[in-house]
Amino acid sequence: MVARKMNDSRSAVMLLFGRPRSMSMRQLQYLWTEKIDGGEDVKKKGHAKENDSDFLSSIEIVVVDHADVISMQNWSHLHSVLEQLNQLPSKEHVANVMRIRPWYLDQHARYYRQTIVLSSYLTPEMNALFNGSCSNYEGKVKLVTEFTGVLPKIQLEVRQVYERFDASSVGESDDARFDYFCTRVYPKIQESDEGGVLLFVSSYFEYIRMSNFLKSQDASFCRIGEATSQPDISRARLWFFEGQKKILLYSERSHFFHRYKIRGGHHLVVYSLPGRKDFYPELVNMLGESPNPKCNVLFSPLDILKLERIVGTSSARRLISSDKSMFVFC
Repeated sequence: MVARKMNDSRSAVMLLFGRPRSMSMRQLQYLWTEKIDGGEDVKKKGHAKENDSDFLSSIEIVVVDHADVISMQNWSHLHSVLEQLNQLPSKEHVANVMRIRPWYLDQHARYYRQTIVLSSYLTPEMNALFNGSCSNYEGKVKLVTEFTGVLPKIQLEVRQVYERFDASSVGESDDARFDYFCTRVYPKIQESDEGGVLLFVSSYFEYIRMSNFLKSQDASFCRIGEATSQPDISRARLWFFEGQKKILLYSERSHFFHRYKIRGGHHLVVYSLPGRKDFYPELVNMLGESPNPKCNVLFSPLDILKLERIVGTSSARRLISSDKSMFVFC
């Protein structure tokens, strides 16, 4: 994520957008520490500098462009920036106090700030930003989309079994998903002699948790994540393709940044649905070399935003409200 401030005669505008491909993560980290954390002085003088975010106090328009791309990098950076907006400056800077608008001094500037969030899809984090950080006194507007789904993009005749588990709250959903996988899904994988199990997870925390679980079970598995080195990635893909490893643990961020074509898969297990809808048909189509491809998808009623982008809005509502807990798409 890159923050850029532009000033004109009437307002201060801040643009937040996804990382350009030409800018490295090291350059982004330097930009972040230089502007927010005072990292430049730390390197030169060897001591910490007091955080200086006063330059964010006069922002009147915020444009968060490609919010879906920012969510694939580090959403907490965006949250940290928005928390510092329109706060009273900590120091007296060179300014004419008589020209400061009264609502800034009364700490009401956030009610006059216009915030625009642009994204190709909606996430719970974006909803939280919309509800918590957008407080304009004129009100707010959110566009709602009816999705048709991406199932027609699947080029194979594969039986896709959607399994619904219950989760009473957001805080309990991760544990409920993990318990369902350990008790209902993994025993079937363990009993089967067939390999080629491609296990897909959407978040880094699920990636670490699933990796630790497979280690504790002495499972035959390899893994590909966004932090995996290139030699380890090549080795994991070769082991999985040749059948030396039974399970390949694959993260959404890794697929987002590299778009690997995984070969050797026979059974796709979607532990958590991908945020980007086009990833689902891409994953299923990776089973094209299998004579008997299979696909199992785990979801809960709290996954409605992801689910409707994949199966369609009307179908997602039926899957959530139905008395049954297992559904099949062919």
